[in-house]
Amino acid sequence: MIKASATGKTATLVRIRYNDLYIKSRVASLARMEDNERQSLVQRVQRRISAFFPEMAYTNNAIADLLEEGDIFYKATDILPYLQTALFDEKIIEVELDGISQVYFSRIHDDLPDLISTEVDDETVMVEPHYKPGDYLKSMNHIIALPLEPGIGNLNIRSTKQILLRVFTSTFAVELGTFFQDLAIVRELPVLRLAYPVIGRIIRKAREFRAKVPETLDLQILVVGKRKQDSMRSRIVDISVSGMSFSIKKQQQEFFRIDEIRTFEFIEDGMMVARINGNIRHLSKIRGKKGTEYICGVKFDLVTRAMAAKVESLVATVQRAHLKELSDKSVESGLDLIA
Repeated sequence: MIKASATGKTATLVRIRYNDLYIKSRVASLARMEDNERQSLVQRVQRRISAFFPEMAYTNNAIADLLEEGDIFYKATDILPYLQTALFDEKIIEVELDGISQVYFSRIHDDLPDLISTEVDDETVMVEPHYKPGDYLKSMNHIIALPLEPGIGNLNIRSTKQILLRVFTSTFAVELGTFFQDLAIVRELPVLRLAYPVIGRIIRKAREFRAKVPETLDLQILVVGKRKQDSMRSRIVDISVSGMSFSIKKQQQEFFRIDEIRTFEFIEDGMMVARINGNIRHLSKIRGKKGTEYICGVKFDLVTRAMAAKVESLVATVQRAHLKELSDKSVESGLDLIA
């Protein structure tokens, strides 16, 4: 009995040791599999980075760290919130083709389904199908963009291999890599159909923060007349602590000259709150829902600290209004839009 008991204990110890060795071997095997999968993932991401961000030389370890931090992302679900924000906030998107420094401009557009016909009182009428704004993005299959400006980009994009979209938030820029698929028509509107982005990265401090002026905010500018021109009111598109852009009509472009100094009065709730000089930096155009929009860019000439403080106060007012607008849109759409 004693020998049998000793033999039984020995056998038990042997089994325990065998199980321990098996578990350790299995853990090591799983760890190797995880390492191999991680390396395979990093290599796949590295190839995409090389295609869309060739100017950046990332080591495998750096890519692994950036993936973990979220500054590089490849999952369709991680890309989705930025596209939804660009659509609902009507953000101006910068577009680069094949890494060429020429920048074009566009906006993400909804892929609205065609109207459907139905009979009402023996008459055929066209009605809206059941569709929630932006729903097509949830399929994570493609994106719709408005035609590029300058217009030559719409010709160049057809032979482009890689397309880079740059979206600006309040604190950073997001760059998304995609491909051209086809020209398309959405409700009689010519648009560009692009592949759903396959890679994205976050660029910190990409540019000075610009606050978009929501339509709910009663803030305009009065451009003081010059050269026998009458003063004109305009809607501010966005504003920063050093400059702004405002909308003009096509025929008003001739009223402005690059690098000239103009005087601007800021009108808030019907009252003038600031009078500032600024340098005309650019005259641009961009496609919007209602057609082509014309934009004038200005750099402020802030000669006193009091003027700079007033502009900072205006920017803060605009940002609060914009955040509220985004919050309301988030609640209405049920989406997590990014400020």
